[in-house]
Amino acid sequence: MDTITKANQLSQGLISESAFIIKLTHSKFGITEGVDLLTRIEAWISANMMINNKAVPLLIVNMENVDFVDSEGLQQLIASLRLMQSQQSNLLLCSLKPSVRIVFEITRIDQLIGIFANFDAAIAQFDMQLVAA
Repeated sequence: MDTITKANQLSQGLISESAFIIKLTHSKFGITEGVDLLTRIEAWISANMMINNKAVPLLIVNMENVDFVDSEGLQQLIASLRLMQSQQSNLLLCSLKPSVRIVFEITRIDQLIGIFANFDAAIAQFDMQLVAA
């Protein structure tokens, strides 16, 4: 799993100063990978609050490398979403393969978590929300 990276370091010309991305590198997203993601998010939130002492930025999870998600992985994603929401922030997913996307649709988790076709679409939506606010 890559580190959490500031979104404006990956895209040029965007106003999304308060968005970050983490790219999953494993082809399977199960309990081990889910716990790893949740642990990284917890540490990131703690560090952000200690260093910046301000709101937790949006986090985008890039799942382009994930071929399979199991129920325990889904539980960890929901726990990560709830953690982000408890900090008045949000967690978005992008670049899901069709085989993974269908799992989110069947379980209706796609109604809880924002899912976008790719990183640029997620950032564009976030930037539009910032402009409207």
